[in-house]
Amino acid sequence: MDRAPEDLLDRILDRFGVLPLRPTYVRRFYVDGGRLRGSRRPGATYRPRDRLWVPERWIASTTPARNPRPLEGEGLSLLDVPGRRIFLAQALALRGARLLGEARFRAHGPEFRVLTKILDAAEPIAFHFHARDEDVARFRRYFAGHRFGKDEAYYFLDAPRGPVPYTHAGLLPGVTRSDLRRATERGREALLDLSPVFVQRPGEGFFLPAGIPHSPGTALTLEVQQPSDVATLLERRIGPRRLPPEQVHPGFPDLGTALRFVDVASAASADFLDRHRILPAPADERRQRGGEEHWIFPRSLRKFSGKRLRVARRFESLEQDAYALLVWRGRGRLNGLRLRPGTELFVSHELATRPHVFEATGTDPLEVFKIFPATLG
Repeated sequence: MDRAPEDLLDRILDRFGVLPLRPTYVRRFYVDGGRLRGSRRPGATYRPRDRLWVPERWIASTTPARNPRPLEGEGLSLLDVPGRRIFLAQALALRGARLLGEARFRAHGPEFRVLTKILDAAEPIAFHFHARDEDVARFRRYFAGHRFGKDEAYYFLDAPRGPVPYTHAGLLPGVTRSDLRRATERGREALLDLSPVFVQRPGEGFFLPAGIPHSPGTALTLEVQQPSDVATLLERRIGPRRLPPEQVHPGFPDLGTALRFVDVASAASADFLDRHRILPAPADERRQRGGEEHWIFPRSLRKFSGKRLRVARRFESLEQDAYALLVWRGRGRLNGLRLRPGTELFVSHELATRPHVFEATGTDPLEVFKIFPATLG
């Protein structure tokens, strides 16, 4: 049998139009909630050598993870092909025009410019913020190796929400950068006193622009973001453990310098929480009786977008771009390929841009998420 990767990719795409992907799990410094596959209970994924847990699943990722004690290929999605080790990024390099479309492949090369995760936190994640695009471009000395900032958005999944199902995001009106600096010296409770909260309600979401301090809660979360794994912590301790400076403020000489890049004016606006809340909106392009589709990350976000599709019987999709697909619940078929909870696919531009049919085959509706990359142009 011809085992050249190009021929293998062509055979898979000719038959199904999609690339099946293996689940990709990533280490982090926060405790897992035991809700991802392979975790028996909260905290069960702890790795003593690294002093890290495995609370995240990355989906259709071409973005490497940045962690202490780096692991080769961590964060990069692999094709689910028996006996072969082919990264999604390699497949995009070899068959980019088929997979991404010619225009996107010319513009972006062999990468899928969105990073999608499931976050499974047993405890609130440390108060932190992400860089903005303009800061990454202007201050290369602080952001070596980075090409993007990190806008992100959340959709809260229908699952047990954990002990703290709310997120601190932004700053209370009137809070200044000096207030924030003093709070970082006093610790987590002082920081949280400066920040309002929103409840993580299943079926709803939130858009978080880069530069905004936040501390996500414990609800199981589908997160989409720009393809960057950079963050600056505003806490020097996680529980009893004091973190090294290179983990708290990577790239910066000290936390005071990093605080210059917090967007205090936007974070402290009086309508911040209301303005960035996201409610699912019907996708009216193709109304059908066999299912329903909603935008859960609207196209207006531009740096990424995404839909939730629920299929009762049969639903014909037609998109303008390639997309990542994750099956959340139910069973079914796509273009002859069986789907079940946890199935992860990269749906090629070739298939996505012509009518393709989802069918529910179980007693429950088939529910899937479609995630799209940054808008071209």
